[in-house]
Amino acid sequence: MKKLAIISEFNPFHNGHKYLTDKAKEITEAEVSISLMSGDFVQRGEASLIDKYSRADAALDNGFDLVIEMPNFISLQSAEFFSYKSIELLNKLKIDYLAFGIENLDSKKFLDTSYRIINNNGKLEELTKHYLNNKHSFTEARYLALKSFLGGNDFISSNNILALEYMRSISKINQNIKPIPIRRIGANNQDLDIKDEKFASSTSIRRNLSGEIKNLMPYSSYQKLQDFQKNYKQANKEKLFDIFKYKLMIEESPIRDSLCYEEGLDNYFRDLLKDNPSYDEFIDLAISKRNTKARINRLILNYILNNDKCLNEIDFDFIKVLAFNENATRVFKEIKGDLQIVIRKSDIIKLSTDDLLIYENMIRASKLYSLLIDRKLNSDFTRNITIKKTYEAN
Repeated sequence: MKKLAIISEFNPFHNGHKYLTDKAKEITEAEVSISLMSGDFVQRGEASLIDKYSRADAALDNGFDLVIEMPNFISLQSAEFFSYKSIELLNKLKIDYLAFGIENLDSKKFLDTSYRIINNNGKLEELTKHYLNNKHSFTEARYLALKSFLGGNDFISSNNILALEYMRSISKINQNIKPIPIRRIGANNQDLDIKDEKFASSTSIRRNLSGEIKNLMPYSSYQKLQDFQKNYKQANKEKLFDIFKYKLMIEESPIRDSLCYEEGLDNYFRDLLKDNPSYDEFIDLAISKRNTKARINRLILNYILNNDKCLNEIDFDFIKVLAFNENATRVFKEIKGDLQIVIRKSDIIKLSTDDLLIYENMIRASKLYSLLIDRKLNSDFTRNITIKKTYEAN
């Protein structure tokens, strides 16, 4: 049984995601399609536009057989760790293919360039260290190192850098996983404006919610977005910021062990918070060459969620299922005994102590998201996940 996986956010699920999914299935002829999807908080360190269940249902409606929730301690980290831990988990699902989007170049050129970079990793690390020593953030240092190594920046975009990290992780974890890079059409990942009648980036859709976005998304995904917006408020970042300020300034809970923490940020943050700025004002003041907006956002969430660095050392052995169809039960049978499958609350009795720590962290994040959108706090235990009785290709 050939298994295809795509690591995703689907925030929201749009026509570009549908194109990637359909093209990957056409190329691989895989029998099962799996999405490992970020939960209610995504890698930029922000709350998702719509909740994880709505996005998982949209994915199931549009070609996936199984949607698994990515633990937030993975999704709230840099591309390097995000990709490694994601593929580490997917490898336990015995996937055969990993598909992902790329920009600005064709698949062969991307693969050739990626293997060239990977095979010269020592040189790249040396260049990265040089730029880190010159007070650049890791993201900036890696960008400058790649630009210097490749002699230009045609290859370099946030989408391609993440894809490169997938390639690195595959080379370290299981070289039998075949990468399937697929060039984006109609729009690039960082496009802020809608330029095409059918395709747009998730960023541009989120920025233009009051505009004509219906034709940019599959019907089911658009309807789920509309329903969610009718029933819930947009995540309140000031409420999130109040929690952060209380924890750091009043409770004085240590932040040093939080994922994404860098030496000196605790004192720097406390100094900035003395004037009681708004969330956006604080972020503008906190960012620097070494600490990007995304890193600061991720640190705030990791701190609130008690995502300590020790989580990186846990080799967890379970999957939390968000949606699946009958075809996915073949995967469940194949991994039985290797991975615990959590579909309902009663399944957690099977989890080890370490696995339970990760699971409880995922529930904590869901409750935080519920607090930010004014939803009942126990939604993970009351919201029935979608199970399709038969496979339906749309």
